[in-house]
Amino acid sequence: MNEIDPKQQTRSRWTLIILVAVFASPIILAFIVYKNKWMIPSGRVSHGVIISPAQPLSKFTVNTQKDTKFGLEDIRRKWSYIYVIEKECDDACQLNLVKMRNARIGQGAEGRRVNYYLILTSETKVDWFSDEFKKAHPKLKILYANSDGAKSLLKTLKGTEQSRIEEMKRVYMIDPLGNYMMFYEDGFDSLGIMEDLKLLLKASQIG
Repeated sequence: MNEIDPKQQTRSRWTLIILVAVFASPIILAFIVYKNKWMIPSGRVSHGVIISPAQPLSKFTVNTQKDTKFGLEDIRRKWSYIYVIEKECDDACQLNLVKMRNARIGQGAEGRRVNYYLILTSETKVDWFSDEFKKAHPKLKILYANSDGAKSLLKTLKGTEQSRIEEMKRVYMIDPLGNYMMFYEDGFDSLGIMEDLKLLLKASQIG
């Protein structure tokens, strides 16, 4: 019976380690960059405000217009824009929704990887949503965050004590893994959000 040469066995092990490192390094690098947004080259400046590190959303429960439950698992697997209002959707709100819709449509076939939501923290009269509004936003999902199950979601989106906001006039970006990663202040640039989304979809294989 032939004995295995220890030196040859050591070389084989190192060869295997090197091969694993070569194939795994792009994945590891992508993860590091994802967790440390400051590593992204300055030429790729985002038009939105990047949350670093991204904030994982806790489990939450909101209601649909049909009074069914909607939660974290429903929002995963796609990129999501969320706009939260505490009263009725005024002109500024409607303009932001148009920008969100256009950012999605502007991606062509890739737009299927993106959802956009309007979340209301108080009940709004059903008849407020006119036929014109519904026709303009056939893909918009309207949700109600007026129960205790929505508190964790609103708390995360409002931010920490150091950067806490009370009036949530922002568009929030949630990645397909359920992480809050970016937001746009009220009055954001329409072309800017479209460019950001294009880069995200191009760089990511998820969603």
